[in-house]
Amino acid sequence: MTSFDAAALDTIEFPHLIAIDIDGTLIPQDGVVRHRVIQALEAVQAAGVTVVLSTGRSLSTTSPIARAAHLNGWLVCSNGAILATVEPETVIEAVTFKPKDFIDQMLPLLPNAIFSVEDQWGVLNTNVAFRGGPLGMAVRELPLELIRELDAARLVIRSEEHMESGLGHIVEALGLHEVQFGVAKVAWLDIGPKDLNKAYMLKQLCTRLDLNPARSIAIGDGENDIRMLEWAGLGVAMGDASDHVKTFANALTNAEPGVGVAEVLEAVANAAK
Repeated sequence: MTSFDAAALDTIEFPHLIAIDIDGTLIPQDGVVRHRVIQALEAVQAAGVTVVLSTGRSLSTTSPIARAAHLNGWLVCSNGAILATVEPETVIEAVTFKPKDFIDQMLPLLPNAIFSVEDQWGVLNTNVAFRGGPLGMAVRELPLELIRELDAARLVIRSEEHMESGLGHIVEALGLHEVQFGVAKVAWLDIGPKDLNKAYMLKQLCTRLDLNPARSIAIGDGENDIRMLEWAGLGVAMGDASDHVKTFANALTNAEPGVGVAEVLEAVANAAK
């Protein structure tokens, strides 16, 4: 099994910032932050390192994880759309878009679809009520006329009629270039502002804190971590990341969520001694 090689730290100066993906990286499927990880996080923070959770999750579903991990600093949420602090929970910067034009284009093709806008606070505003949003997000039912005018960190479209065929072909047929998109599930479509990713907001944070990005570490496992892994001075991919994701990393760590992160953090803490 792959383990993190502490020699990788020799390729950069002692890091000022460590950005960590959450699902599949910091925590396993049960959502519990392991004690070893908490201890390692406390050790690197005591050494003066800024730790940032950088995730596709909304703010409302990221903050509880940060608190459980004993973090009180910065959060990059919604794949880079939101920069926030943990204590107090405050949105510092939000990159949003108006979903009106996109909804108007999709509605004739998907008249029975559920259109949901995730706002900057992580509330899912939807035209059809359903129980519990993704990862426990709060859900609020609103008329589609109001949803069209909201400021969206992310637009989520769900069509039960396309469970088999998916929605990607509809986007391609419309030739939509104004926004980036990704099919999260077969019948789900996630839309966010064009050219927005985790690395974008991490750059903004480094500018705000006057930190050198070359002295940063990023740890992740998914396609939405690629730009972050490229951006960091040292990009570390989880051992079970796809071969495609691994090509953008400088180093690998243990595939087990939490354990792989702890190995990197412990190496950093030891380097600080």
